Amino acid sequence: TDIAFWGRHAFQGNWDGFNIRDISNRNMPRQVSRTFCQGPQGDVVVWDDVLVRTWDVPAGNPGVFGAGTTCDGQAVPVGFEGMHVFDISDLRDPELVASVDLPCGTHTATLVPDKRNDRVLVYGSSSNSPCPWIDIVEVPLDDPASAAFLRQEPSDHTCHDIGVILGDVKKAACAGGQGMRV
Repeated sequence: TDIAFWGRHAFQGNWDGFNIRDISNRNMPRQVSRTFCQGPQGDVVVWDDVLVRTWDVPAGNPGVFGAGTTCDGQAVPVGFEGMHVFDISDLRDPELVASVDLPCGTHTATLVPDKRNDRVLVYGSSSNSPCPWIDIVEVPLDDPASAAFLRQEPSDHTCHDIGVILGDVKKAACAGGQGMRV
């Protein structure tokens, strides 16, 4: 689905997990690892040793993401949709450390660092109607396993992508099928 970059690595999310590639040699990228997480959507955001992957359809529904799905070898509870948080300090063996269940799941995510509070905030949105809000999830950098839902902010419609402008502006934009909101 989407690709995130950190240092000399590219993190490619997809519908069945994510790949980590060393891109230090742009002419010959090298696969570092492949983590399986059998659920949609698969957008990824990365900060230092933390990777967050989105999931936007309730686990256990009929179809390809039905009962018995797993993420990094762990069973995904029926009905789960939201964000999975990975510790990627060992790039060869990322570890699922937290699952944050959200009411409508998460199609897209954008990460905002909050260095003052030693955490990152992940802004996520479902592309499913009627879920016209942005979920905000906190991931403490010293304990990503304690990631938790903070609150929702109204967005007037679902978002296909979210962008954030930091600095003095401090704005978030939500682009979806019905236009854009800032």
